[in-house]
Amino acid sequence: MHILYMDDSGSAGNTKEQFFVLGGIAVYERGIYHQIMEVDNCVANFSLGQAKDIELHGSQMYSGNEGIWHTVRSRGAREQMIHSALSTLGPRKEKESIRLFAIAVNKQAISPHDPVEIAFEEICNRFNLFLQRIGDRRNERQRGLLVMDESKYEKPLQSLARDFRVNGARWGHFKNLAEVPFFVDSKASRLVQMADLVAWATWRKYEHKDGRFFDPLIPLFDADGGVIHGLVHRHDHVDECFCPACSTRSRRDNKTISGNVKK
Repeated sequence: MHILYMDDSGSAGNTKEQFFVLGGIAVYERGIYHQIMEVDNCVANFSLGQAKDIELHGSQMYSGNEGIWHTVRSRGAREQMIHSALSTLGPRKEKESIRLFAIAVNKQAISPHDPVEIAFEEICNRFNLFLQRIGDRRNERQRGLLVMDESKYEKPLQSLARDFRVNGARWGHFKNLAEVPFFVDSKASRLVQMADLVAWATWRKYEHKDGRFFDPLIPLFDADGGVIHGLVHRHDHVDECFCPACSTRSRRDNKTISGNVKK
């Protein structure tokens, strides 16, 4: 069983922001305990109090305006804490069970559609394909569960997930997803907090062109054959995009076209 922990960054309704991002960390069931312990040890090293009482939240850590983070007056120190927390995700050989996913949606490009629904459907599809690919290679069925932070999106996304299960989505049925999403309080789930950091780092990359937190994560996004499948950039396609998601797909498409040209 693989668990995809998810959280969002950016506001779907804020017209001053271009992007809404849904990010996630897929962890194989046997690796969950070890990943949580590694993050807890990292937070303990911040020396801000009991690690269990400290919630990791990208925007709060960066701004230093809320929670325990306002006691850390140095922006540089807070940024280093974000880097340290994200570094617990890898890359190392024993972390092969961890894969990252993120959907960056340009809200204007998909208007009048709901960016939250677009991102949720896309990340479900990507996670389902990841499970299918692993299952085909191991010749055994892989199952996945979705765990998300409690939010105002809980009821509509549960309804949407049930609809996917009964009627399918644009890409068919997500047969490898075992249930509708489970919603938890992020304060109680260290891995939902890590999903928040992944979503926030991705949002910073697309919204502010700030890749300092995102770029080290690129090797951890689900990929196969040189194409990053776990990262999706939904945009208007007016201008050519050179982000990791778009550029690896562009290279794949060009190879396919070249391979089909008769000599």
